[in-house]
Amino acid sequence: MAKVMATEKGFFGGIVREIGAVFVVPDEVWNDAKRRPKWCVPAAFGGKGDHDGDGKPGGSKPVKAPAGDDDKKSGKAVTVPADWQNLSAKDRKALAEAITGEKPANVKDADTVIAAYIEGQREPFDDAPEPQTVALAQKAVGGAQPDWVAPTEAPKAVDA
Repeated sequence: MAKVMATEKGFFGGIVREIGAVFVVPDEVWNDAKRRPKWCVPAAFGGKGDHDGDGKPGGSKPVKAPAGDDDKKSGKAVTVPADWQNLSAKDRKALAEAITGEKPANVKDADTVIAAYIEGQREPFDDAPEPQTVALAQKAVGGAQPDWVAPTEAPKAVDA
């Protein structure tokens, strides 16, 4: 089994894989150049993986750590504008080069790098919905409503 990471959104094994998703591909699929997902790279290099991204086992180029990790340590984070998709191809390539330290081969690679960098900057669960009470959840799905109301005050003793 080859442990791989998605470099762009793709479909494999009956599941849509997002950018940066790590999953395994059977060796018979990974070793067949026609069946191998082209949008994946080996996640861990330690054997006969595709080290330089040319689609062949082994590699001639050394693998660099993502620049995002180095930027966090040195304090120089790259600022990506909110409308980066509207930038010119030249500007997107320059932005991707600032993130990774290497020139991207084309605009598609630059867009993949920028999207992965933005995804890595997000806090986990920052887009999660607010928690709901059971009553609100029942109301949202059209279920049975409770026929009582929780007391708002402390109970009072009754004189008998």
